[in-house]
Amino acid sequence: MDRRLTEKDLLKQEHFPAIAFFNAIKNSEFVDTIDQISKEIGRGFDEVDCSFSNDLEPDEEPFEGVEFALGSQEVILDYKTYFYYLELASLKYVNEFPNDKQVIEKHLSLIIEKYNL
Repeated sequence: MDRRLTEKDLLKQEHFPAIAFFNAIKNSEFVDTIDQISKEIGRGFDEVDCSFSNDLEPDEEPFEGVEFALGSQEVILDYKTYFYYLELASLKYVNEFPNDKQVIEKHLSLIIEKYNL
């Protein structure tokens, strides 16, 4: 798979770091990455990363939502918007790897419950 998400999937242009993050996840790391982010553990790949407020150092400003960064370009998404991209990337992943559907759905359900989506 070349890219899970494309610019057509963007709700807003400034959300590009989010789709860059989901596209940077290797297929072999997708399930583990979804597991980690379902537990609010941030993850990074090369120039792109996903962070949660609890990933911050004590002197850093907390935020509400999920932060995606691509180099110096950063965006904080509310949980509903974050889940839109996560779910879309997950659906495209499961389409290619149907054997992982149950575990991906489990992690998505945890996120839905955690953020009351």
